[in-house]
Amino acid sequence: MQHAQLTDVVRQRVSEVFAELQLEEPDQFRETILIRGGNYCGRRFEVLGGHAIWFVEENQLKFYGPDGRLIRVVQPNSAAPIAARFAA
Repeated sequence: MQHAQLTDVVRQRVSEVFAELQLEEPDQFRETILIRGGNYCGRRFEVLGGHAIWFVEENQLKFYGPDGRLIRVVQPNSAAPIAARFAA
């Protein structure tokens, strides 16, 4: 899969999980490209009440709550979470 296609898949998955987490306007997120050491390493997606980071090398989407705690990790092209952690 080409990177542009994979990025579209990731955007769709982010929107789906934001909706599952009941975040406001899950399909209206702000997207930022992440650079580390001068190299592209992923993207950050942000909505009111949470954010997600796509780590390209790991091919994982990590979702964080409003307090910055990790709440879910998923594969961008999979419907099942790798690990789900919910704040008590």
